[in-house]
Amino acid sequence: MLSREAFQQLPIFITTMSRWDGDVSSASLALAKVLSRDNPVFYLDYPYSWADVWRERKKPTVKRRMNALLFGKDYLVNVPEQSPNFVAVTPKPALPIYSLPAGELYNIASAYNDRQLSNVIKRICREKGFKDFLLINSFNPTYLANVQKYLSPSLSIYHSRDAIEEVPGHGLVKENSCVTHYDMSMATSKQLCRNISARNNKTVNYFPNGGDVHLFKKAIAEILLKPKEIADIKTPIIGYTGAICQRIDYELMVKIAVQNPDKTIVIVGPRKDKEFTNIKLDDYKNIVFVGPKRIEELPSFLQYFDCTIIPFVKNNLTGGIYPLKINEYLAAGKAVVTTNFSEDIATFAKHIYLANNHEEFLSMIPLAMNDNSVEKKENRLAAAMSNAWENRVALLWDLAWEAYQKKNS
Repeated sequence: MLSREAFQQLPIFITTMSRWDGDVSSASLALAKVLSRDNPVFYLDYPYSWADVWRERKKPTVKRRMNALLFGKDYLVNVPEQSPNFVAVTPKPALPIYSLPAGELYNIASAYNDRQLSNVIKRICREKGFKDFLLINSFNPTYLANVQKYLSPSLSIYHSRDAIEEVPGHGLVKENSCVTHYDMSMATSKQLCRNISARNNKTVNYFPNGGDVHLFKKAIAEILLKPKEIADIKTPIIGYTGAICQRIDYELMVKIAVQNPDKTIVIVGPRKDKEFTNIKLDDYKNIVFVGPKRIEELPSFLQYFDCTIIPFVKNNLTGGIYPLKINEYLAAGKAVVTTNFSEDIATFAKHIYLANNHEEFLSMIPLAMNDNSVEKKENRLAAAMSNAWENRVALLWDLAWEAYQKKNS
């Protein structure tokens, strides 16, 4: 058994449903960045399927990975502008199995994909001389659900971040398998902890998302160049950062646009609205989409927002969400108007405008837009600082050490 000091120096492998150069920020990536300050971190990109490789073969993200995808060469890349300890890993392509029904064919294909992913971890361990390591499966349960069959990490951690039962497919069964086979489980919201624990009769630790306070407080501390995408906007700006997806209350979005014709709603993030609603947001001229941006670019947008919003619908999916953006908004000093969609968002009630219905939400927008004193900005930053990723990493090590001791007792 390792000492705590040696335990906290172990290399860490993180498998996730995002990629280091994806178009939205993710909790797994943010966590990896902080962990890599003190530990070797190998961030396994969500595997491309062979179908993905062919379909996206002309995209820069695939072209720069082609040697790794086809030949297993140049499969390790130091992530730019991060610690030299932070290494992105491109696994070999997986079989496309999402649409396969449960059954023998799915099980065979899934086992093949698990071997592909576990083999790249074994390869790194051989090449680097690692005998002991930590494995964090950050909400990627369709891979390595039965981790003990393929790998022998010093400690395995499953990290849930969304209500997977709300997503069609094999995810729920795989997540239950993860909770059964991993040494420790944790989840980002209180609802997730309760639900996953009840399904599996296992302890699930509360591990809320954090915020990159150092990055986002630039919106308060520095004068940043106004992004070209909003340079010509002269009206007050209501801002939102993140994906426009199934979490959004589209009827509320329309009401915000209609009742604020003298303001511009700026949305920074990928659009998936047409997959989830028949409401045509393009019909509203004061809604402006600027597309996805790297997380490092977001403070420049936030600095020029007069208030920020989280217009989530309230349902079982959002009830399990602790949004990354809440601490990002607060670290940037921004007034936040949000629906009261989860227990976790309600814990911020002292620092935000928390609306229980559409009418409250709409009435709070002008209040928020005029609530930007220096004192309020400093209070919001202080709230975010208590939730900084550095504090979350300290919590992670405490939880992991307790689980490691239990495993080896």
